Amino acid sequence: MDYLFKTSTKFTLEEYKRFNFTLIKKRHLLLLSIIAMIFLLASGIMLQNYFLIAFALVYPILFYLSMRRGVNKVFNSNKLLQNAEVTYEFYEDYMYEKHEGGEAKVPYDKLDEIIETKTNFYLMSF
Repeated sequence: MDYLFKTSTKFTLEEYKRFNFTLIKKRHLLLLSIIAMIFLLASGIMLQNYFLIAFALVYPILFYLSMRRGVNKVFNSNKLLQNAEVTYEFYEDYMYEKHEGGEAKVPYDKLDEIIETKTNFYLMSF
């Protein structure tokens, strides 16, 4: 059977960062982080606790640095997919993924979520 559509992409650190930021937005983690910062700031002001106030003001920077460090760590720990060229073929009932480290056939009914951005589609299968 011939595929309906075929595409390739390179699995780079920048692409992995873009994917993670998309998940953070989709899962509302950024909003929850802002709410936590506001709660800490309000608590610090009400309790006149300067440590809480300072921590609330530094919290966004710590959140960003922690997220960035985690993304870099996960990407760098997986040598198999670093800068790998991944090819996707889409058929009537399934998607076929192939790269240097292996291949996978994923039926569409096994996809849990599809996230669309301006530049990408992320097909989530858990």
